Amino acid sequence: MTPERLPLLFAQAADEIGTAERVLWELATRLPSSRYAIRAWLSPAPGVDELASSLEERGVEVERLAFLRSKWDVRGQAALWSAMRRARPALIHLHAEGSDLPRALPALARIAGSARLVATLQGPCAYLPDTLAAPLRAADAVIATCTAAASTLVRELGLARAAARVVGNGADLGDEIEELPAARRLRQQLGAAPFRPLWVSAARLEPEKGHDVLLDALARLRALPLDFVVAIAGEGSLRDHLEARARALDLGDRVTFLGQVESLGPLLLAADAFVLPSRSHTVPLALLQAMARGRPVVACEAGGVVDLVESGAHGVLVPAGDTAALAGALEAFHHKPALAARMGERGAERIRSAWTWERVVEAYEVVYDDVLGFAGFEPANAAHQGVDPASR
Repeated sequence: MTPERLPLLFAQAADEIGTAERVLWELATRLPSSRYAIRAWLSPAPGVDELASSLEERGVEVERLAFLRSKWDVRGQAALWSAMRRARPALIHLHAEGSDLPRALPALARIAGSARLVATLQGPCAYLPDTLAAPLRAADAVIATCTAAASTLVRELGLARAAARVVGNGADLGDEIEELPAARRLRQQLGAAPFRPLWVSAARLEPEKGHDVLLDALARLRALPLDFVVAIAGEGSLRDHLEARARALDLGDRVTFLGQVESLGPLLLAADAFVLPSRSHTVPLALLQAMARGRPVVACEAGGVVDLVESGAHGVLVPAGDTAALAGALEAFHHKPALAARMGERGAERIRSAWTWERVVEAYEVVYDDVLGFAGFEPANAAHQGVDPASR
């Protein structure tokens, strides 16, 4: 007799596709259909249409529902209750960025009934409102993507240590044969050469991402003088300011702002190093993808990067906001490219051994089985990523 499949409900609340939606897609399409009957609640916003279509093409049942934006939304509350009765999940898994959490998590906690509730929070957890403390404690497990974020949940919002879990995101390993022609074209277009390295940074152009520190570090290197080119991928509120700053520092011929890049893979493969100057972050997907392609890393020692990157082994970590240290690390990569390349190779090995999407899915299955009381079941090669949040 075929065992009954476990009803699993994925939910998200964002109006656009981001990291949370990427993780939801990976889980919904990779978890074994022989074990799980998966349904997804997605925002009705047009920005999520592509995700909905992709899931439906792969046999996932999708329902478009808006979480309540006001406690007086009686009609919306009734729609959620009705959808929950139709779904009858054994387990609900919410995927959310910090800004979407306040309206999604309390609503799910109210209507979950006997279903187990798991929430995965993308991004830093330092600025979550105190009003989320009770809904977070009502969840059976709260998953952060790095140790620092999990520790914040325990320390600042009173989450029980047993409920705080750490499961990192996975890497898109890419196909080097497929990406290589585009990578070569990018190197040529950007002016990279054997003694003129290409350094790539990919992140939203917002204050916490530290692009101002990167530009100041590059100005120091130009004054040495040192030859290099830099490509910055991403959009954000600071783009005009950063472009003006680059011109003021006489970096206009060295730094290219690419805007939003549809596929990062070829750009990361083209790079001689990946630079992450963020002051606060978890583990960005771009960092994982860069390491998967064997690119050495220069990053600020903050947030979840320390869970992934060992300084001196996979790259160099510098204090957040330290212009001189960032410039020094890039100068070392410039003078010792063979050493940087070996760091990149070790980083790729680390990603393939512990940070693939396959390992991420296995780690989530362990969490599901734990909260459902299936203590005797553990997928082959299951891996818990991260460490006890109480240890930091």
